[in-house]
Amino acid sequence: MKKAHRLAGAVLLALAAVTVAPAAAEASWVPEPEPATYGHSQPTAASVTMDDGVMLSTQVVYPTDPATGARAPGTFPVLLSQTPYGMAGPDPRAGGAYFVERGYIYVTASVRGTGASGGQLDWFGARQGRDGAALVGWAAHGLPGSDGNVGLDGCSYLGVDQWYTAAEAGPHSALKAIAPFCTDSEMYEDLATVGGVPTTFIPSIAHAFPRGPQDNPQTDPLSVTVNDLTTGGARSYDNPYWHGLDVQDLMPRIVANGIPALSEAGWKDLFPGGSIGAYVAAQNAYFHRPVTAPIAAGQRVTGRYHAVVGPWTHGEHVNEDVLSNIRKEWFDTWLKGRPTGMANTTKPLHLFQNGGDRWVDTAAWPPSTGTGTYYLDSGNALTTTRPTAAGTDEISSALTYTTTPLARDAVLDGPIDVSLYLKSTTPDAYVAATVNLVSPTGVVTKVSDGGLLASLRELDTRQSWYGSGHALIQPSHPFTQASQRLLTPNETVKMDISVLPNFTVLPAGYRLQVVLNSQAPANFHFQLAPTPQQKAHLGSGQFSISRAPWAPSSITVPLAAPASFTTSPVTWGPSS
Repeated sequence: MKKAHRLAGAVLLALAAVTVAPAAAEASWVPEPEPATYGHSQPTAASVTMDDGVMLSTQVVYPTDPATGARAPGTFPVLLSQTPYGMAGPDPRAGGAYFVERGYIYVTASVRGTGASGGQLDWFGARQGRDGAALVGWAAHGLPGSDGNVGLDGCSYLGVDQWYTAAEAGPHSALKAIAPFCTDSEMYEDLATVGGVPTTFIPSIAHAFPRGPQDNPQTDPLSVTVNDLTTGGARSYDNPYWHGLDVQDLMPRIVANGIPALSEAGWKDLFPGGSIGAYVAAQNAYFHRPVTAPIAAGQRVTGRYHAVVGPWTHGEHVNEDVLSNIRKEWFDTWLKGRPTGMANTTKPLHLFQNGGDRWVDTAAWPPSTGTGTYYLDSGNALTTTRPTAAGTDEISSALTYTTTPLARDAVLDGPIDVSLYLKSTTPDAYVAATVNLVSPTGVVTKVSDGGLLASLRELDTRQSWYGSGHALIQPSHPFTQASQRLLTPNETVKMDISVLPNFTVLPAGYRLQVVLNSQAPANFHFQLAPTPQQKAHLGSGQFSISRAPWAPSSITVPLAAPASFTTSPVTWGPSS
């Protein structure tokens, strides 16, 4: 039997030896704020016809002479934003004024089926991608004042939609760069479900879209997705529909089309750290590696693909000056050909270190391969040794397990696996796992969470990630109907819960904690809505967790020495 990976005591003494070496500070790009040069015009409306005859509605804002208010002479690159929420309204910043005042034309288009645009609304996908590609062509070659270079801008839906346009644009498009902010990487697991159970997000957000004159919200393609998620239809599983929306699956096409991407998300986002998966996929696709594999220390990366993850909620600070200026520098690099240095960095992943209150630049993800494994033990303890006596704990409310105080500082730097040996009285069970950090005074700070439906526990070892000693740190599950295996009542099964990644300092004297619930707790990152079939199988079952030596439930966290990281010379956004 292999010795357990230990976090406390001796293992932390040797932690620096098994993690990445301290990196020298890189003489890298530092953003230079640029004052506004132009004014901005009032939006002017324009309609653009798609290949199937559907008309999309747009509004265009031009740079103006600040003294006269007249449209500025000459040509400018174009930034395009595609929205399902209707036009931006009277706020000029929402219409891209920051960029217009610094030499860009800004176009906002209503996606088909919304606002004044024709057609039927869908939940992203190739059709919206083809529409976006057509809008890019029009913005480059049919829009007065355009210099023929186009970028994509926007946050949330307006960010995610950029990936589909980039995939459909083709290798010789006028699309030169994208900046998908507030985005996820894998639609089914990031937004539609958590651990196989549907969230309330897509059904609820569908009501927020102002439907277009030709859309029928009862029959449009989006309604099929909503209906399946709420009734247990085909799209409540990870089927070909979701594969078509998977940004990671699309990434080889985006890279082959030659389109650089700067993505962004928050550690407190709807999909915490959601831009990291896209970063990993882009870097791997560029160097012809498997797109969903981790990026190991020393593997090549390119400055064509950056990602920023800050300590923010969804959309927070995006249109404030710091993040607006970073996007402008990105577009200046690729649309105006300015030598900003962004394309030359060797550390294009920019992470806010929670608890360290600093920005760190890296290339690898996870940055280190070191791990620490804790076992659920009697007395609500997490210990570094396997339990020596058999025991079980029932999840009647919440089960909480906590370590002793940590002996040395460490950094949790990646995804987390919670491995449970579970027994249920019903054909299914759901377990939500929350990982916390507990201060010496007892203050509890949430680090991350995740969940899994036991019937969808099948592990895909080829897609899962492993740390040192082949310790599982990011379990991957097919989530297909074919992979579903209902439980035999009172039979013990093993399930590995994927807890979302994080980048957090674990100070000496603090304690790690894992809390297990039989349903999503109030502070879970998404509200869940089990399908009727899932509710029937869950019933009012009783679930218990094994603490036996032959069935040891545990949590494995990725660990690095704090000295492995240096502070970034760039402030990538506000620190709160």
